[in-house]
Amino acid sequence: MHLLTDGLKLAAGRALEDMLERWTSTPARGLAAGMLITSLVQSSSAVTVAGIGFVNAGLLSLRNALWVIFGSNVGTTTNAWLVAALGFNFKIDAFALPFVGIGAVLMLATAKVRPRALGQALAGFGILFLGIDVLKDTFSAFGAGIDLQSFILPGLAGWAMLVAVGTVITVLMQASGAAIAIIITAAQTGLLSTEAACAMVIGTNIGTTSTAILSAIGATANARRLAAAHVFFNLVTGAVALLLLPLLIAFLALLADWLDQPATPAVSVALFHSVFNVLGVALMVPASQRLLAFLSTRFGGREEETARPQHLDANSTSVPDLAVRALRMELGRTHVLAGNCLRAAAHTPPDITLIERNGSALLSLANEIGKFARKVSSASLPPVLVESLARHLRALQYQENARETAHLAGELGSALGQMPERGIARALEQFRDAADALADASVPGQPGFRSSEIDRLLGEAEAQYEALKEALLGAGAHARLDIRSMQDWLRLASLLRRTTEQVAKSARTLAALEEGLQPASELEPDALSASEGR
Repeated sequence: MHLLTDGLKLAAGRALEDMLERWTSTPARGLAAGMLITSLVQSSSAVTVAGIGFVNAGLLSLRNALWVIFGSNVGTTTNAWLVAALGFNFKIDAFALPFVGIGAVLMLATAKVRPRALGQALAGFGILFLGIDVLKDTFSAFGAGIDLQSFILPGLAGWAMLVAVGTVITVLMQASGAAIAIIITAAQTGLLSTEAACAMVIGTNIGTTSTAILSAIGATANARRLAAAHVFFNLVTGAVALLLLPLLIAFLALLADWLDQPATPAVSVALFHSVFNVLGVALMVPASQRLLAFLSTRFGGREEETARPQHLDANSTSVPDLAVRALRMELGRTHVLAGNCLRAAAHTPPDITLIERNGSALLSLANEIGKFARKVSSASLPPVLVESLARHLRALQYQENARETAHLAGELGSALGQMPERGIARALEQFRDAADALADASVPGQPGFRSSEIDRLLGEAEAQYEALKEALLGAGAHARLDIRSMQDWLRLASLLRRTTEQVAKSARTLAALEEGLQPASELEPDALSASEGR
């Protein structure tokens, strides 16, 4: 199951992200998207992580994300149907071995990430059914010598014990699909009754909440809200299914009679799994608004602190495209902090407190971004994502440079105080206004946030800097300003200019990533060194 799901997630790549972005505009679409995408990638965890990433990025509302999570629970039932439909109606080795062989060839014959990932998924699919074949033979022999049913307590207590067993198996395996495959095989070979297998399947649903709980530890507020929704859905659905277990099993029997074709134990268990998850979704329809209101007031506070990440969730590193998007969203926040440092340094007099506060938050976030980037880079990434990750980290370096030069400019500006020469003071104010305008326009997500606009504003700031430099040199040459003061003011202007350039370079890099453009030549490190040497 891990080979299959990990291969499918990596092979899906950006398609998983695109599907969620396009298909979740309403709760009904979110439900359908959760069902379909989970059926395709065979992992509700991957869909949950993607949903969390989209909520963190502001591309998906918490309300619609809830329905994606609910839909993913229904989508996981396709695994049970695969096992029931394919695991017992074919000569399994003849069916499964070609998938293993084709998958192995794809993994060995190409260095490209997506074909290798597809090969991994195909090999995992084949090995899954070979495992079912082994289980089938072993359970058949085991069942002939022992009657497990004699160890099961009668009534609700016995069913509750089986639910607990199913929960423990899933928690230990961390893969509900594999646990369900074992349970269905045990039922089909007579080791368990259909009723006992159905009770254990309820436990597998509850057991999947352990993954959500573990992933929510130390995660963002939105991650914890969605994890809580996942836990709530599975616990409520499991409790209702356990209480209605006799009625649901009787309903399955009536359905089999109506179809005039007695269902095999495997099909009965798969059908039960689907029915009680659909029942759970039906129960959520009237409860969703209250659940949403409850979740929206919980798990807050931590992200209100500027220095804590709002978009970086460790769980999203399992979907590289989504992790890179989350990284870009967090870099948008650090870019705003760098812009705030520029504004504070350009203020008259400089706002040292604001520089310190924003600079400290930027450094703290930069540390978290670095840790997150290392986790992302440790995975097998396509070359395009490797290049994108490098460009994201380059933007972070520009922002840290801006923080450092703004701090120096703020200290020097505070020491110099007001410019005594009126003509120079006017030129300095115009340069500061141009720097402010660039900082205001270079906020990711703003309507005017484009590479071309940033270039235009940087050009204006550069022109104002040249005018200020000429005014300072002229004042020094005509003795309106002593040489030492002229040099200090030139150094201040140079520091503000370098801060403005670093903010602009960060903005251009982020804008180019959003626009899907190749990096401009001036964003290269050589250009950075050249600008700092002027």
